[in-house]
Amino acid sequence: MSLAFVDANVLVSPVPRTILYLGAAHGGYTLVYSKHVEHEAERHQRPQQVPVSTLRARWGWRLVPDPKAPLELTDTDTKDRPVLTAAAACDATFLLTANVRDFGDDDLTRLGISAVHPGLFAAHHLSLATYRSILTNVGARRAREPRNPLAIHEQEIAVQLPALFERYRDAFGPARTADDHQPPAVQFRGHSCVRCTGPLTEPDGLLTGLCPSCRNT
Repeated sequence: MSLAFVDANVLVSPVPRTILYLGAAHGGYTLVYSKHVEHEAERHQRPQQVPVSTLRARWGWRLVPDPKAPLELTDTDTKDRPVLTAAAACDATFLLTANVRDFGDDDLTRLGISAVHPGLFAAHHLSLATYRSILTNVGARRAREPRNPLAIHEQEIAVQLPALFERYRDAFGPARTADDHQPPAVQFRGHSCVRCTGPLTEPDGLLTGLCPSCRNT
């Protein structure tokens, strides 16, 4: 079972957060994050949102300690160095972030961590049956505004988790996306296969995040 460290920009976003945490029971991965990440996520939450710390206490999300001193990193954005340091300290294989390009390839290679967009990660860890079940339950539980899973799929997943949307585009019937929506240019950076965690050595794998065996599956 792979260990994935969650960045604040994923933790603060209700849709990616919900998909990842509900999928963990079936996806073969464990999610963790640190107090620093939780603080950053809560700092960017809207006033009416339930604090991440409250959700953690309610659902038993796993918190790992922040190291006392940051690692000596070279090509990772300064603001993200505490995040990568904490991910390395807990031996995470993956770092799930909406801003993959903020984490330097040299730093990730040296630490043996792959930075992955949450949509790409979910696309290779959630089965079609699990994905359908999650969106159906999420739509039904929205007390103020129950949503059809197709609407969530094409209006929210397509924008926030584009790789997951593309993998299961027709999961709820023909789906449409906004013509002006562009997925992130960089969704993977690292040297471990997103699906099997095996080493990536070929150029295609370094771009897609998949080893030859997983690409052919």
